[in-house]
Amino acid sequence: MEPVRILIIDDEKVIRDGVERSLAGRDYQVDKAESGERGIAIIENNGYDVVLLDLMMPGIDGFAVLDWIKSNRPSIQVIVITGFATVSKAVTAMKQGAFDFVGKPFTPDYIRIVVERAVAKLRLEAEAERLREERILSLEAVQKEKSLLKTVFGCMVEAVLITDPAAIVVHHNPAAIKLLEIQTDPVVGKPLADSISDRAAMEMVQEAMANGRVVSREFAAGTLSRRCLRAHCAPVLSSSGMVLGSVTTCEDISTLKDIDRMKSDFVAMVAHELKSPLASIEQMIYALQVDCPYEAAFSCHQLHDRMTVRTRDLLRLIENLLNLSKLESGTVVFNLEPTNGHELIGEIVEVMRPQAEAKRITVSFSPCAEPWLFNVDYDHMRTAIMNIVSNAIKYTPEGGRLDIATSLSGGLVSLVFADTGIGIAPEDLTSIFDRFYRVKGKATRHITGSGLGLSLVKEVVEAHQGYIDVQSRPGQGTTFTLSFPVVDVAALPA
Repeated sequence: MEPVRILIIDDEKVIRDGVERSLAGRDYQVDKAESGERGIAIIENNGYDVVLLDLMMPGIDGFAVLDWIKSNRPSIQVIVITGFATVSKAVTAMKQGAFDFVGKPFTPDYIRIVVERAVAKLRLEAEAERLREERILSLEAVQKEKSLLKTVFGCMVEAVLITDPAAIVVHHNPAAIKLLEIQTDPVVGKPLADSISDRAAMEMVQEAMANGRVVSREFAAGTLSRRCLRAHCAPVLSSSGMVLGSVTTCEDISTLKDIDRMKSDFVAMVAHELKSPLASIEQMIYALQVDCPYEAAFSCHQLHDRMTVRTRDLLRLIENLLNLSKLESGTVVFNLEPTNGHELIGEIVEVMRPQAEAKRITVSFSPCAEPWLFNVDYDHMRTAIMNIVSNAIKYTPEGGRLDIATSLSGGLVSLVFADTGIGIAPEDLTSIFDRFYRVKGKATRHITGSGLGLSLVKEVVEAHQGYIDVQSRPGQGTTFTLSFPVVDVAALPA
């Protein structure tokens, strides 16, 4: 703690020295001034806690100094020094704000007592100020905490309902009205049963308060809400264990349910798609091994071809799964290089031609006259375009057509794949790029597939700063257009 600073202002040196000796040996810093003018100057430069002030001085007297102190340094405690003959002046000074007075002549003990009282007052005032500031800070902290909690409570996506022991709603957040689709207005002050009609939900709240423990339930879509919800109800207990009410939270788990369903569909699909070709391969191998009479009419070469096709289907499914997983996780490293698009498409057409000829589907490729390059990862782009061509052949009936063309415009190249297949219904167009989504209907019942091909195409196209467009009419065919920025050939190194 810093020492108390004391200033003695008196025109008599004997008084200044006497007061200084009386205060010696204590934790005080004592300074002296021989006039009112000097005293004011010292206070302006240094500041003090206590001033012992003589009222009767030549020049600026004690009353003027007192007025200045109260106007400029009101926290200073002023002790007036005056003769007994002028006690009335000391009283006047105290009315002007002086803390106390000391009459001349005085004893050292009395000086010390009066100064100690002034110091005690200063310390009490300082403590009171500290407590006042702490109270203000505490109130501000409480208000800040309340505001923070209110903000958090209001921003929660989970629904929160708070009730009293009689299941009367005392508070809720905005998400509760939206998620639980509550129609009553207002909700607060009314029984919970007025807002939630589901009996199982009310039983959950009653059970939580009756047993003093958290109760959790899942509610299917169409019970508490049109969405699937998971609810947790916890009792609010006092320090003595008395139930003061309940807090119920509800979270939307519809997406989680959809993911679980997708996982189940995925497992079922993969099991079917992997089992079917493997079973065919197994049967073919068995037929070769036992020289099955039924297969005797077929040559080994034909059997091997069928085995190869089924194996290729299996490998393509696995490759699509792996590629799509890597693309979505961002772990794929693309080795971009300028690539001749016409050569790439021509190679794919030749690879897929046997599959098209098996269904008597005519595949034509009409490249534009201008040469062009695009900056792509060759393997990934080849896989994507092959999926487009494969789908066109797969969903086009025997005797149909697949016309492939390219065109240049505005620094973009467009790759157009137009087939005369079964087409896609408008309601399915928005979902065909979703993973595992397959159009269901009579026309697709006997067509195998994983629903991953177009998802992979979209990921690859967008990863190369391109975009994909699809136009289709059921029964008339589908046209896929892939657009990519072309490479400025002049900018390539020689």
